Amino acid sequence: MEVFTLLNSFAEIEPRVLATGYLIALLFAGSAFVWRQLFKRQSHEKSFLPLNEEPRARWNSFPENFIVILTVSLLLLGPILWLLKTSTEDQPSISLGTLVERVLFNLSLSLIFAVVPCSKERPWSAIGIRFNDLREQVRLGVYGFFASVIPMIVSMFMTLPFRGAENQHSLLKQLMESPDMATVSMIAVTAVIAAPIFEELIYRVILQGWLSKIFPASVSIPLVAVLFASAHGWRDGLALMPLALILGYVFHRQHSYLAVVVIHALFNATMLTLQLLSPTST
Repeated sequence: MEVFTLLNSFAEIEPRVLATGYLIALLFAGSAFVWRQLFKRQSHEKSFLPLNEEPRARWNSFPENFIVILTVSLLLLGPILWLLKTSTEDQPSISLGTLVERVLFNLSLSLIFAVVPCSKERPWSAIGIRFNDLREQVRLGVYGFFASVIPMIVSMFMTLPFRGAENQHSLLKQLMESPDMATVSMIAVTAVIAAPIFEELIYRVILQGWLSKIFPASVSIPLVAVLFASAHGWRDGLALMPLALILGYVFHRQHSYLAVVVIHALFNATMLTLQLLSPTST
């Protein structure tokens, strides 16, 4: 009888709540497994990740410096626009047309930023864009994502008092206001494809790649992590710091653009899924 009572109680739980619980439990179990493997590796006097010894870009030629200047200018534009805005709303919702424009802009700029620094003397692999061992890079990205889950759960829980529906990310606001198929699809393309491709290129490949030639990794990784997190607003930025640090560490050790894009994309996909499963989304 107790078994049937338990099954009936589960049946009465709202399906979205149940699915959310299953998803979080699965992510937590995967994260615990990955951290167990990492600490096992550490116990054998090895680093969490092996160091990729392939030659890296020096970021001292004209094409490379040109891209660095463009990247820094682009990153400075955000705070300037924030200071100039008159609205008190932190994250206004955006229209479907604006989403399309953002996707096209991000992908176009990503292509330019990736192509300009490369030549016969500076292959794409010099900036971390490798076309060999793709399967291994994706596997590393999946492991990196699961490694970020437990730290992210802790950081999001700790920063919960500072965050609320009124200051959610603009994409999540738009999802709550217009959860139709066209909007959901466009938000998914923006968050899971365009944003990771663009943001990891400018933050990890270009900015961290350049700063790593000036500062040691102990400085360049947290510095870029802070810049990346702060670009998402101070509330979300506090919660995003563990993810930002893991992204920086993975790129520093493995020098794989694809790996950090996979980590970023899986994180955004998870957040999008959790938002869709939220009872407030209809």
